[in-house]
Amino acid sequence: MTLARHTAEPTISGHYVLQLFAALRALGLSSEALMASSPIALDSLQADQHLPWSQCLQLMRHARLHTANPLLAIELGRLLNLRSHGFLGYAVLSSRTIGEAIDLSIRYFRTRTSLFALRLFREGDDAVVQLDECVPLGELQRFFIEALMTLMLVCGEQVTGRAFMGKLRLSVSAAAHHGQWREVQQARISFDNAFNQIRFPRIGLQLPIAQADPQLLAMATAQCEQEMHRLRDHGGLLPSVKIWLREQLPNNPTLEQAAAAQAMSARTLRRRLVDLGTSYQLMMEQMRRGRAVELLVHSEDSVDAIAQALGYGDPSNFGRAFRRWTGASPRQYREAQRPSKTH
Repeated sequence: MTLARHTAEPTISGHYVLQLFAALRALGLSSEALMASSPIALDSLQADQHLPWSQCLQLMRHARLHTANPLLAIELGRLLNLRSHGFLGYAVLSSRTIGEAIDLSIRYFRTRTSLFALRLFREGDDAVVQLDECVPLGELQRFFIEALMTLMLVCGEQVTGRAFMGKLRLSVSAAAHHGQWREVQQARISFDNAFNQIRFPRIGLQLPIAQADPQLLAMATAQCEQEMHRLRDHGGLLPSVKIWLREQLPNNPTLEQAAAAQAMSARTLRRRLVDLGTSYQLMMEQMRRGRAVELLVHSEDSVDAIAQALGYGDPSNFGRAFRRWTGASPRQYREAQRPSKTH
């Protein structure tokens, strides 16, 4: 057993790390130079991995060795739009109101990182979204705060379809490069505050979201819950089964086959999954449901081909299952989603 899996060391999503190096490339650095001297194997890093803080610290220091550009953190924040955040992004985009979207972000922020926590409160006529540090960030405090606050503004603008006109309060001191930041942000920015906050009129919490989708919201929220269970699974069983399921989905894999792949009996796998708050059947259904939405919205595959990719021998069985999940047929769902799809 690997002891590192049982520590409470904070983590950060591998997706953030991959986007960090995308930002470095956007600033003119070569992929070869970054890969050659990286403290971890970037070519094998998966977006759904969670890296411990100690490794993140090494990577951030490594990144800063390659560029003196003070806008790196802000460039990273701009790259991380909502659709790059997996099911949490879909949950936010499909929420009914801004308030509901923020509540979901707070509830499932742990699926992205445990370095920070989000909270929402009301103060007079203002709604306040506050970003709290969970660990001392030391030399990297400014970097993370600039990146995450930029990210939050970008996501807010993506949800509302308008520039953010509220107030941005940062705990860090003003720096020369913040002049360029002010030029692209219409928010009023102040520095040397006690907290990192985004403030806007509280009535804004009631604003409806144009892309609200109750079915997609339910599915995305279920996937976020599954991810939260995975993060509580120190032994790594859930991600291992999930990765295997995704690969084997076209073959309609059985519990017995999954157990054999994990080097345990079917009875043991069933018990351990129950202990983690799930079941093999539930994982299979969630995987199929998530992949179905992904393929219908983001691929040109026929409905019959998608049914086969999900392990359904009879496409009509897929149609019945999808209607049970969403209340619509696969073709109806695809047609409804395509007009709102953005590139």
